[in-house]
Amino acid sequence: MAVIALGTFDGVHAGHLALLRMAKEAAEKNDTALVHTFANHPRGVFAQAPRLLVRDEERIRLLRAQGCEVVTDTFTKTYAALSPRAFIEMLLSRFDVRAVAAGYNYTFGAAGAGDVQTLAALGEEFGFAVLTMPPCLYEGTPISSTRIRACVEAGRVEAANAMLGRDFSMRGTVARGRRIGRTLGFPTANIACDLQLVLPKIGVYAAYARLDGALYPAITNIGSNPTVGGTETRVETHLLGFDGDAYGRDMQVYFVSYLREEQRFRDTDALRAQLVSDEARAMEILRKLPIYKDFSV
Repeated sequence: MAVIALGTFDGVHAGHLALLRMAKEAAEKNDTALVHTFANHPRGVFAQAPRLLVRDEERIRLLRAQGCEVVTDTFTKTYAALSPRAFIEMLLSRFDVRAVAAGYNYTFGAAGAGDVQTLAALGEEFGFAVLTMPPCLYEGTPISSTRIRACVEAGRVEAANAMLGRDFSMRGTVARGRRIGRTLGFPTANIACDLQLVLPKIGVYAAYARLDGALYPAITNIGSNPTVGGTETRVETHLLGFDGDAYGRDMQVYFVSYLREEQRFRDTDALRAQLVSDEARAMEILRKLPIYKDFSV
């Protein structure tokens, strides 16, 4: 039999992880802890999807990493038209359901007409248990994907990381830029802004990056580099202790702390001096991380 955790799980944040733990703990020895979710964000079907915290494939990977079996369906307008009862009947027709687990604010069915009270009533009717996860709090307020997204967009990455239970990150293939950073003594590895994902506030961050399995302390700039005539928003990362060619390689950048706003300097000498200061501040922050011992420096 199965204990099924229900939800969209954007970000797979600390509240989601608590829900998954509850489902796994409720699964008896011969039960399966299973996640039923969607391969795409439901609101995207109606062109209303928010900028996501993680890409859909990464979300599924994070869910599987918690030791649960994951079943995904593609959300369509036909799916969206299912009544709450029809949705539950669909689950019961596919799985041997002993219990379902959902967050306190879970909604389902056409126009979100079903909630946890609806779920409890259907559970009583069809003979399955309903486990409701109370809100997980951060600084006295419930953790949610929407709240984490707002923190990332405001540059409050420490708060976002606390609610995620891991460091917020962006991933991409390193592309060639204008190579101006190299002339300043601060070569950067650039990845494209993913328009599906939330973009951190413009500015400079203490960060670290994973490149070919190795971890490097870093400073990351999100912005256009107005001092040197830039106009396009880029994610540019200077890897401390790395001296090589990263072009065409996969890189994941983890954001630790917002250092300062992007600004236009009077000349490149002033910009270089600020970058030296940024590096010193970033290293002061990064040295305090437990993961620092794993950095290639």
